[in-house]
This record gives sequence, structure tokens and C-alpha cells, in this order.
Amino acid sequence: MTRRYSAIALLLGACAIALIYQSRRLGLTVDETSHFAASYMYWLGDDALDPADAPPLTRALCGWVPRLLHAPSPLDTNGRKDRDAYLIGAEILDRPNIRARRLLFYSRLPFLVFPLLTVFLLWHWGRQLFGEPVALCVAACGALEPTILGHGVLINSDTPAAFGALWFAYTAWKYWLTPDLRRLLVMTLATVFAVLIKFTLAPLAIAAFALAIWKGPRLWAAIVIPLALYFGILATSQFRAAIIPEAQIQQFRGAGVPDIAMGGVRLLALLPWPPQFIRGLLFIGGSLQGEGFTGYMLGHKIRGSVPLYFPLAWAIKFPMPLQLLTLAGLVALAIRIRRRKAGAADVLIWGSALFFFGAATLSNSHIGFRHVVPALPFFILGGGFAMAQWSRYRAGRAAIAVCIVWLAASSLHAYPHGIGYFNEWIGGPAQGWRYLADSNVDWGQDLPELGRYMERSRVPAIKTFIFGYDNPYHYLKPGTMDPQTLPSPDNPTLARAFEPTPGTYAVSANFLAGFLFPPGYEDYLSYFRQRPPDARAGYSILIYEVK
Repeated sequence: MTRRYSAIALLLGACAIALIYQSRRLGLTVDETSHFAASYMYWLGDDALDPADAPPLTRALCGWVPRLLHAPSPLDTNGRKDRDAYLIGAEILDRPNIRARRLLFYSRLPFLVFPLLTVFLLWHWGRQLFGEPVALCVAACGALEPTILGHGVLINSDTPAAFGALWFAYTAWKYWLTPDLRRLLVMTLATVFAVLIKFTLAPLAIAAFALAIWKGPRLWAAIVIPLALYFGILATSQFRAAIIPEAQIQQFRGAGVPDIAMGGVRLLALLPWPPQFIRGLLFIGGSLQGEGFTGYMLGHKIRGSVPLYFPLAWAIKFPMPLQLLTLAGLVALAIRIRRRKAGAADVLIWGSALFFFGAATLSNSHIGFRHVVPALPFFILGGGFAMAQWSRYRAGRAAIAVCIVWLAASSLHAYPHGIGYFNEWIGGPAQGWRYLADSNVDWGQDLPELGRYMERSRVPAIKTFIFGYDNPYHYLKPGTMDPQTLPSPDNPTLARAFEPTPGTYAVSANFLAGFLFPPGYEDYLSYFRQRPPDARAGYSILIYEVK
């Protein structure tokens, strides 16, 4: 037994060390401010901030940390009166001393368990499908995938959602094979976890109910799943519930609920529901089906429906060896279907990959490859079918080894900056911002790297166009930074193009891309865009010397 688990234990140990180091290395990212504030307020019993995009379990996971460390109260912040989670979180974490960095690090630690659980479950499921050697290869692929690794240390729900989706699919597979009450209960537990960790996983509740009604025991399914979901939502929302107002019921139409399903919404609305949970569903549904957020692709602002966004992101942000394994897995699937050997695992693995990737592609929210993180473990697991076939032959085993070594080299080259990872199709991360921006490369995480660069290169002062909520003076000495004026509607007299004076400039990739600037100012920083940087701080801050 000990020998059986030794290899996966070593892999998980190495992965844990990498995650902890990365957590200490990265600066505060944009969405962490709002999730941190929402979590803290949740533990203070005042869970009603905007935006309401933090799911209940995400809020419950880390809000105890600032309470334990006696962090400044969010009730005393300036953002409290507007109930703005971003402003509250940024203000608390803006303290110009080492305690703010300590608070951020310890608040991140509870989230590190989810990439580790994802790697373990890839191995555990893979062992049952393919055997021990291939399962270890599958787990290694999961541990080395840069987006899972990069986002796995942050206070948000993306990587937890990947584990939630994978756990649900695994328990559904076990239940499919042996539909008894015990496995129904385990699948129900996984379903409740998934729904509570990420709003976009809510459709899994429908999938679980449909599978249980099909497989049985039907009476238990009809009772257990709805009750577990309802009371799970109530419990994680601290049993604060109210009847949904008619105005909110109507908003579900704009949140992606078709007219044919509105009768079901009205039926459910007869029960009291947690207001913040309903607001979260409406916020996420509205962002996915409405205008969404302003994004960036191939040099242009984007908004609304952009079906090519996630296929492009998959092509240039998913590692090439994993792309090859995914495509080989699809070939293996076709062969299995032709030979009538495909089964429940094929349906759940490839069906999940298609659902999560397809849903993101058809949505109107295009701000990061992280939104398809729930699909990535299924691509990797699907590639396991190909590895299982290849492992029978010496050349196949050599091909697997080449893929894993290639993946390790590519991922470790970018580490600890997996957020900004881009693959070799476009020459690696250096040019990534020209194709995609926002959380694909620049989420405000690289201010610590800028501080290290200035100290290492002995730069006495720097002029900055820096994106994000992090406090630069956690990393830069006072008086060394000269923030430059950014285009905004409040400053209409600003010239349309920036003309730099001599000095050293640090420019965030999001501002370099220009998509966050008001109309007419998209090319404000074209001077820097047209020339290669002289240095970089991570992949998201480009440094230029102007003579």
C-alpha cells in the first residue's frame, strides 16, 4: 500500500511546494480584492457586497483568516458605504507594511488544496481507467498545466471549480456503473459542492437529477438531491433567506433562463432563498448572456459574442504537448466508438470537456482562459485514453515521455508566472499580450517582480503605468515611483498619444494593449507598443528605457 501511494505522494508534495512558493511570490490580483472582502464580510455576518460573484463556499473558505489575524475591519473602510467589494478589499490589503503581505499569503493557503485535489483525483480516476503508470502520467500533466498551477494559488473560484467539476464527473461515473443509494449520496455531495463553489456549475444539479432519475433509485433521487441542494445553499448562506421579489424573478430571463424554463423558476421562487445567492446567479448569468465585460483579442477591444475567443485561447495558452495528447485522445475515442468499446467514462469525460468549453465559447464573457479551467482536467484525462494505447509499444512510451518532458520544460520555464503562460505556437509568453490580455497575462500580479527588478538593476526611479489594486509601496521604496496620468473620461484634455520624456518606464500589458482606455485613446501608449521592451518584470510589466 505504501509503495502504491509513494509516487503520487511525491508528486503532490512537489506540487504543494511549488504552489506555496508561488503564493508568496505573486502580488495581489484584481479579483482577489473582491473575493477577500466578500469572504471577510461573510465571517462577520454582513454578506451583501457588490458584485455578488463570490459563491458561498468561496466566501466561507478564507474569511476566517483575516479574523484570526485581527485584520482591519471592513466595516471601517471607505468602500463600506457603497458595499463595493473591490474597494473594501483593496483598502484592507493596501496597508504599506509587511502585515498586508502576510495576510494575503495566509488567506491564499486554503485555496491551495484544490489544485492538489485535482491532481490526486486525476491519478485516482486514471488508475481505475488506465492503470498505475498512465495514471501517474495523467496526474503529472495536471500538476504541470500552467493555468491550473498559476491560478491555483489565488483567492478565487476558478481552480476550485475545476476540482468540483472533476469530482462530480467521477462520482457520476461510479454511480452510473453501480446505481445504489450509497453512490447516489456521494454523487449528491459532489453536486452540492460544485454548485456552492462556482455559480457556473449550477447546471450540474440538473445533470445529477437526470442521471439519478434514469438510473434510480428514483424515489430516493427525487428526495435526496433537491433537499441536499436546497439545505446546502441555506446552510452556507448562514440560513438567511427571503422570498424572491417579482422584479428579480423577471431578471432571470436576461440571465440566460429560456422562457420555457421560467415556470420552473417561479415554482422554485415559492421557497425562500438567500438573497446574496440569487444576486450572484443573476450577476453571473447577466455577465455571460448580456454585454459581458470589455475584453481584448488580436489587437482589438471585444464585447458581446466572440465565438473564436476561447478556441484561440486554447490554441495559444494550453501547452502544445497537452494539445497533442487531447487530439490523440479524440482519435482514441473515435476508435473506441467504432469498435463499440466506448462507455460511461467516455461520455462523462468528453461530455464534460465539451460542455464547459462550449458553454464558455457561447457566452458573452471573454476576459480570460481561466474561465475554461473546469474543462482542462477533462482534456488531460481524455488524453489518458491515448496514452493507455501508446503505452503498449516502445515507441508509444517514448512519445509519452517526450510529451511530459516537453510539458515540464515549457511549464517550468514560465513558473512562477503561469498566469501569463503562452505556448510555443506564438513564441512563448513574451508576445502573449499582443493576442490576449486581461487575466490571460496581466491581473496586477507582478509588482513584486518590478520591485526585484529595480533592486537588482539599481534603478533609482521609475515612471509607471501600472494596472491593478496592489500597493506598489509594498515592494518599491518611497519616492522611487512616478505614476503617469492615464486616459479617463475625467481628463478629456489629455493628448491622444503619450510622448515620453527621458527615463525608465514600467508599463502594464493591459494598458499597453489599450483596451481599457476610453474610446479614442486605445493607442495612447503606441510609442511603447511599437518597440521591444528593454526588460520585463514577470510577463505582465514591460520596462522601457527612454533616452
